[in-house]
Amino acid sequence: SEVSSMDSFASPVFRSQFGNNDSFSSLDSLASPTHDMRVNEAQRQAAERDVKDTKTDDIDQVADVSFTKTDDDHLEEISQAVDVADEGGMTQQNPRELMEKELSSSSRSRLLPDKASSFHSRASRGSKPHPEKKASFLLERMSSDNSMSVRDIFGDDNFDGGFEASALTDVDGFQASGLANDVALHLEHSTKSMSSYFSTDGIDHIDPRATCHEGQDDFDFAMKAYANGIKYGHFDFHDGDAAGDENSNDQVLAARAYMGLGFARQCKGELESSLDAYTKSLDLWEDEVGENNPVNASIQFAMGTVLIEMQRQLDASDHFAKAIYLLKSRNPADGGIRASILSTEGMLFSVLGEANRAIEFFRQAVLLYQSDGSMNLKFATVMFEMGSILSQHGHYDDSVNCFKFALEIREALLGDSFVVARTHYSLGVTKASQELEANTDNASASHLEEALRICQLEFEAEHLQSAIIIHALGVLNERKGDFLSASGWFAKERSMRKILSGEDHETVASVSVDLGTCYYNSGKYDLAISTFEDGLRIILLAENDRSLEVAEALYKIASCHDSLCNYEESLEKFLEVKKIREALFGVESSPVIQTMLRIGNILLCQGEVTKALDCFSEVLGIGYASDNVNAVEVANALYGRGCAQFCGFHLADAMKSFSESLNWKLAALGEDDPGLACIFYQMAHVYLEQSETEEAITCFEEYARLQKLETQRNLHDNAEICYAEGIVAKLKGRQDAALSFYQQALAMFATLFGGDHEKVASIHFDIGCVYSAMGNYEDALSHFQNCLLQRRKLLGSHVDVANTLYEMASIYSQQDSVQLAVKCLTESDRIWKAKLKNNEKLTSVLVLSAKLWKSLQCYQAAEENFEKALEHAISLYGQEHELVSSILLSLGEFLQEINQIQQSLFCFDESIHVRTALHGADSPNVAEVEYSKGVALLFQGDFEAASNCLTRALTIRQKHLGPMDGAVGDTLNTIGFLQLRMGNISGQEALDPLTEALEIRRAIGNMAKVISTLQNIGSVYKKRKEYDSCIEIHSEILSIRQDEFGAHDLCVADAWINLANLQTSGGRLVEATVSYEEALRIRTLVKGYNHMSVAQVLFKLGSLNLRQNNYTDAKQLFEEYMRIRAEEEADPDEEMAQALTLMGDLQKETGEKSKAQINWSSAQEIYQQLDYPDSHPKLRKLRARQKASPFGWLLK
Repeated sequence: SEVSSMDSFASPVFRSQFGNNDSFSSLDSLASPTHDMRVNEAQRQAAERDVKDTKTDDIDQVADVSFTKTDDDHLEEISQAVDVADEGGMTQQNPRELMEKELSSSSRSRLLPDKASSFHSRASRGSKPHPEKKASFLLERMSSDNSMSVRDIFGDDNFDGGFEASALTDVDGFQASGLANDVALHLEHSTKSMSSYFSTDGIDHIDPRATCHEGQDDFDFAMKAYANGIKYGHFDFHDGDAAGDENSNDQVLAARAYMGLGFARQCKGELESSLDAYTKSLDLWEDEVGENNPVNASIQFAMGTVLIEMQRQLDASDHFAKAIYLLKSRNPADGGIRASILSTEGMLFSVLGEANRAIEFFRQAVLLYQSDGSMNLKFATVMFEMGSILSQHGHYDDSVNCFKFALEIREALLGDSFVVARTHYSLGVTKASQELEANTDNASASHLEEALRICQLEFEAEHLQSAIIIHALGVLNERKGDFLSASGWFAKERSMRKILSGEDHETVASVSVDLGTCYYNSGKYDLAISTFEDGLRIILLAENDRSLEVAEALYKIASCHDSLCNYEESLEKFLEVKKIREALFGVESSPVIQTMLRIGNILLCQGEVTKALDCFSEVLGIGYASDNVNAVEVANALYGRGCAQFCGFHLADAMKSFSESLNWKLAALGEDDPGLACIFYQMAHVYLEQSETEEAITCFEEYARLQKLETQRNLHDNAEICYAEGIVAKLKGRQDAALSFYQQALAMFATLFGGDHEKVASIHFDIGCVYSAMGNYEDALSHFQNCLLQRRKLLGSHVDVANTLYEMASIYSQQDSVQLAVKCLTESDRIWKAKLKNNEKLTSVLVLSAKLWKSLQCYQAAEENFEKALEHAISLYGQEHELVSSILLSLGEFLQEINQIQQSLFCFDESIHVRTALHGADSPNVAEVEYSKGVALLFQGDFEAASNCLTRALTIRQKHLGPMDGAVGDTLNTIGFLQLRMGNISGQEALDPLTEALEIRRAIGNMAKVISTLQNIGSVYKKRKEYDSCIEIHSEILSIRQDEFGAHDLCVADAWINLANLQTSGGRLVEATVSYEEALRIRTLVKGYNHMSVAQVLFKLGSLNLRQNNYTDAKQLFEEYMRIRAEEEADPDEEMAQALTLMGDLQKETGEKSKAQINWSSAQEIYQQLDYPDSHPKLRKLRARQKASPFGWLLK
C-alpha cells in the first residue's frame, strides 16, 4: 500500500503505545507501551503519608512490627530487658514499655509493605538492595558449633556454607521485594472468635470433679489434649510438677486441663478462646505454685505464640519476657532448659523486630534441640519463626528449608490442623517469591491450595481464613501474568468478603482494586469499570476524608474508558483526578504531572493536536523548572510532545522530541528497560514516513526486543509484540509471515476489546494492505471495509478514514469497478483536504490521489490534484526543492498521457532545471526526468529528440547505478522500442538494446518487465516475418505466465491466444487450434460458457476451421458465437461484423446464398453504424460479395 505507512500516525492508534499505565508508575508512566495497570505503589504511599497517616486497608495486610533504631544505647535498653533477669528482676526495663516507646516514635515503620505494592513489581526493578545476601551463613555457623550436621535438616542440595557471618548484619534495614512481603505470613484468627470466645468444642468450664457425662467428657477431652501437648513437645516442662500423676489436687488438674484445652483450640485457630483457656490455666498455676514458679514459663511461652498469631506483638513480648525470667531462675546449664531459654529469647527479639539477634538465639536453640533429638512442636515453632524472618528479608531459599522442616513435624504430629494450614500458607508464599525471582515453578500454588483445603475443613466454607489464602492465590497468579486465573481468585475472595463483612466493608473495596486491575489486564474493561466503581462507592461511604483514594479509583476508571476509546468519559474522569491531586499535592507533584500526561494523550486521541501539544509543553515547563518532577516524567512529556508533532506531520520536530525523550530515559533506566520500547516504536514510524525503511526496521526490532524483556507481559503486550513483528515482516517483503503475525495480533486484540476498537481497525487495515500486495483483492477489500466501518464509528471524518477509502479505491480500480473507486477516492480527497490544510503531508497524499485518478482516466480530477500539490509544495519549500521537482515529473507524465505534449515537456524541463541545481547535471535524479521526457517525445513522434534524451539517461544511469541496475534495463528496453518504432528492424539496432534489457530484467527477477521486453523482441521478429522466432518468444511468455499465475488463470488464456495468432500467421494451423482450444477451456472454466470472452475464442476457432475448409465445424462455431453475442445484448462491433461476413461466405460456399446475403447485409449495417466510410475496403468487398462475387478470395 502506498499510504499504509501513514496509517495510525495521525490517529489515536498509537495511543496504546502511549499511556495506559497507572499514574504512579514513574518507570512506565505515560510513555509505556505495556497497556496495563501495574503500579509503582511506593510513590503513592509516600504521597499518602504527606496527607494522612498510613491506613491499613485489610487485616490480612497487618505485618510484623519492626523498629527503625536511632542509636545504639536504645538498642541496648531492649536487650537489657532480657539480660537483667540474671540479676534477679526484670522490672527495671519492661519490654512492653520499650516497645510502646518505639511505636509512638516518628521513626516507626512496617517490616512488610502493603499488598498494594504487588501491583507493579517492575517499579523497583534494579533497585532491590543486596540480592546476594543470604542467610546460608547461619547454617554454616550452626554446623560448625558442634557435631550436629545441618545437612540433616536441610539436605545436601540446599546447604551452602560459603557465606560470611556478617552477611545479615543489616538485615533490619534490608528491603526485599516478593510475594512474601506483600501478603502477611500469619493467617487471621476467626472472625467469630474476635467478637466472642467461640470454640467448636463448646466447653465453657472444666471441673475435674464433674460426675455428669458431659462434664466428664469435657475434662477427658482437655486432659487428652494436654497429654498430646506434653507428648508432642508443645509444653516443655523440665520437672514433674506440671506433668505429675493423676493424684494431683483438683486445682492442678484443672490447670492442666485448661492448658490442654488452650493447645487444642490453638491447633484449630480458635485463638481468642485458646488464649482464654491458657489464661485460666495460668491463673490456676499461679494460685497453686506462685507467680514466679518456673512451671509457669511453658504457659507464658504458649500464650506468647497465640498473641503473635493474633498480631498482638506488644502483649506477646510481655509473656516471652516473663517466660525468660522464669526459665533463667532454673539451672541454665541444663540442655533442655537452655534450649527453652534460647527459643524464648529468639521469640522475644523476633516480636521486637531484632531479626539478627532473634536468628542468633534460634540458631543456638536449634543446635541444642537437635543434639538431644527433640524434634517436637517447640522445635517446629523455632524453625517456623526462623523461616518467617528469613522470608520477610528476602532469603527465600533458606526460609523454604525452615518452613519445610516445620511442616514435616507439624503434619506428622497434628494432621489437618490450622497450624499445619498456616505452615503450608507461609511455605507457599515464600516459594512463590522464589518462583517469581527465578521464573520457575516450585509448586507454591499447591501449598496454598492445601492450606485452603484444610481451612475449609476446619472452618466454614465462607471463612476469613479461606479468604486470605484465596487472596494469596490471586496475587500469585497476578504476579505470574495469569490475569484471568487471578481474577477468578479475587472474584471468589470478593464474594466471600461480602458475606463475611458486608457489601460496604472497606476490605471489599480493597479486593475490588485487585479484581479490577486483573480485569483490566485481561482486557475486560467493562467489568473493570464496574468493579472499580463499586470500590469507589464504598470509599465514598467513609466519614473521613479519603480524597486520595477517590482520585486513585477515578484514575483507574478513566484508564479503562481510555482503553475502550470512550474518550469523553475518560477525559472527564482524568480532569477530576487532576483537580483532586492538585489540591492534595500541588501542581508540581508527580501525581499531577502524570495525570496531565494522560490528559494530553486523550486530547491527542480526540484529534485535538494543538491542545495536546499545549498540555505536554506545560508539563515540560514544570519539569524543567521543578526538582519534584523526575527524569522519566520529563522523558514522557517529551514523548507526548513528539507524538503530537507527529500527528501534525512535523516529522523533524517529532524525531527531535523522541530523541530527547530517549536520552532522558536511557540515563534514568538503562538500555534494557521495557519503558524505552514505545519511543523506538514511534521513531520507527517517523523513519517510515521519511521512506527510511532500514532504520524503521531496526527501531521496530528494538521495540519488540524491549517488550519481550517485560517479565509480566499481559495479553495486550503480546499482541503489540506480534503486531510489530508483522510490520517488520511486511517491510522485509515477507508477506506470508506478516499476514500470520497480523492475524495472531488481531485475534488477541479481538479478545481484549471485543467489538469496535481503533487497534482492531488498524490491524484490519494492515491485513488488507498485505492481501492487496499479494493480489488477493477480495480478502483485502473485506478487511478494508471492516476497518472503514469501525473507523467511521470511532473517528468520524479522520485522516485514517481517508487512508482506508484510498486503499479501497485502489482495489476497486484493479477490479474495474470505476464508479465505486471514484466514490471512495472523492471522499478521501475531501477528508484529506479538510484535515491537512497547510500541512506538508497534504502534498504527498494529493500526488497519490492524482495518480489514482489518472489510472481511472478521470483526468480533470487528476490534473486538479497534481496542480494543487505543486502549488502547495512551492508555498512550503520554494521552487528549487526535490518535492517540487518530483511533482513536476509526475505532472509531466500525466500531461503526456493526455496528449498535452507541450505542457508535458515544459514540466519535464522545469524538473530537470531544479534537479540539476540541486544534484548536478549527471545525477540519477536528472536521468529519471530525461527518461520520462524521452518517452514523451517518442510517443509524439520526435524520434531524434527522444533518442537524445534516452541516451543521456542511459549514460548517467550506467555510470552511477551500474550496468545491471533495473533503471538501466528500463532505459535499454525503451531505446529498443524506439528503434522498433523507427523501423530499424533489419539490423541489430532494436534487438541489441532489447537483449541487454532482457538480461538485466531476468537477473532482477521482475517477470512483468521480462514479459514486456519479450513482447518487444517478438514484435521485431514479427515485423521481420520470422514467425518461428516470434513463436518461440511467445512460448516463453506463456511459460512465465503459467509459472506466475497457474495453468487456469485468464492471463494464461490471453497468452495462449497470442501464441495461437502467431501460429496461424506462421501457417502452423494444427498447433494454433490446440492453443485456441486451451484458451477456450480456461475462459469457459473461469467465466462460464456464455461469456463474451468465450465467444471471442469461438470466433477465432471458426475462422481457423473455415481457413482449413472444415465448413461444418466452422459453421457450428460461428453459430455459437452469434448465440452468445445475442444473449449478451452487447452493442455491435467490428468483430461481430467480421463474424457475419465470414458466416455469409461459409453459407455461400455451402449453397445457402439467401442466408449469406442476409449476413452480408447485417455486416454492412454494422460498419455503417461504426461510421466506416463507403470507400472503406471492407465495405467495398461486402458490396462485391452481394453482387455474387466468387468465394475463392477468402482462401487466398
